[in-house]
Amino acid sequence: MKAGIRIIPILFVLILCSQSGFGQIFDESTKIKYDTNYIKVYKDELTSRVFLSRKQNGISISERLVKPGLKYKTNDNLLLGLGYTYSFLNINLAMKMPFINTDDDVYGESKYLDLSIQTNFRSFMIDLYLQWNRGYYLSNPDDFQPVHIQGTPLPIRANMRTTLVGASVQYLFNSKRYSYKASFLQNEFQKRSAGTPIAGVEAYWMLAMADTALSPYTDMGFVYVSENPYNQADLYNFGVNGGYAYTFVWNELLYVSLASTFGLAGGYHMIRNTWDYSTCCDGFSVGVTNNTKLSIGFNNNKYYVGVSYVRYSVSQLVGNDGDWMTYWSGNIRFNVVKRFNLKRTIKILRPDLWIL
Repeated sequence: MKAGIRIIPILFVLILCSQSGFGQIFDESTKIKYDTNYIKVYKDELTSRVFLSRKQNGISISERLVKPGLKYKTNDNLLLGLGYTYSFLNINLAMKMPFINTDDDVYGESKYLDLSIQTNFRSFMIDLYLQWNRGYYLSNPDDFQPVHIQGTPLPIRANMRTTLVGASVQYLFNSKRYSYKASFLQNEFQKRSAGTPIAGVEAYWMLAMADTALSPYTDMGFVYVSENPYNQADLYNFGVNGGYAYTFVWNELLYVSLASTFGLAGGYHMIRNTWDYSTCCDGFSVGVTNNTKLSIGFNNNKYYVGVSYVRYSVSQLVGNDGDWMTYWSGNIRFNVVKRFNLKRTIKILRPDLWIL
């Protein structure tokens, strides 16, 4: 876990750097004019939401990027949550629903911590995130005979855990007519169909660790990454990303929005065996990322009802044989949103009022 200790100062530096740049971004955002024929902004209204969500995380190790081999997943749970959005601040809190998530005997119990800072301005999106998960199961054990006998319970990796720390800054080129907030935060309103190219930079660190080997042993030895047993993988990456976002609007009521970016990164990986403090392999390599968001719903001046799906993946080339390791996170959510008029403006959350 020493790598985790080293990454904490990096996260604080990223946060401080982003905070020091907020003033410039605030100032820039106040200068950008949006087209009122395309976008309506709810500056003085509090956007509140109740939502149901189902989230799952996974890690895969494979010979090819698009063909996962080992597929570990967390036991996804149905969550009930509350949230609100005002100006550039977005906060959501959720808890596991009782009496519904009762399959721990099949998939094991998964624990997680998901913290994020999402700051969305007119032309910039800034994300800082921390994800910690413990408790996985192997979802495709039949592919690794004779490790698993078909029909028997799934192999549960209760001691397997992952940590992802990352940051990204993205720029929207057509923010005058396209509103990201309207599609995914609901504190703005997209009147007409519009789209925008997206470009940005991102950095992340991913740790996967278990008390036993991450890769199972077969008649041919340990599969993937290294011929020797290993129980820890550290991946560091920094790169650029780009993509496109588009919202289709029908009659200012129904809409479908899709945003997807792909990234290319350079990084460093280290595959270790903590039992004897040995390093199986390490070195510099390339990585790819993908962030896709889909939202479908009904929207008017006071209410929003819709479904959204978000999937983020981080992949990196590791080992000496060209194997890939991928961490992914997916979340599907049903939202019911109402906007409230505030009697008094919260000035600290309105940068256009106090930054000149």
